[in-house]
Amino acid sequence: MATINTTVNGANGPQAAAFRVDPDKIPAMIAKYEDARQELDRILTTVRRRTSIQPAGHDEVSEAAAQAIKDLIGTAPGGLTQVVTDARKHINNQIEQLKAAQQDYRAADESATPTQM
Repeated sequence: MATINTTVNGANGPQAAAFRVDPDKIPAMIAKYEDARQELDRILTTVRRRTSIQPAGHDEVSEAAAQAIKDLIGTAPGGLTQVVTDARKHINNQIEQLKAAQQDYRAADESATPTQM
């Protein structure tokens, strides 16, 4: 079994964790993570297109609302762009670990020599 390191959200914030995966299941897991990464890319593309938020009117409330929306989708800590970008980095890390584990298992399999009895 391959051990993959990750983080999980706990009561006190992110905490280190790990999970084990059967080497035969690694290709399917990589594909799922790649699908998730692709979806995050679509979200980022959509969010980046929405960065020019104009106030509905020229009053204080409309301008404040437009600014609040910009902040919510922006790159500031906690903003949607920052959160999705961090999630994408995490997924990339998981893919890299899975590919490394897959390569390790292939190398071990190829270097194994049969023994005669």
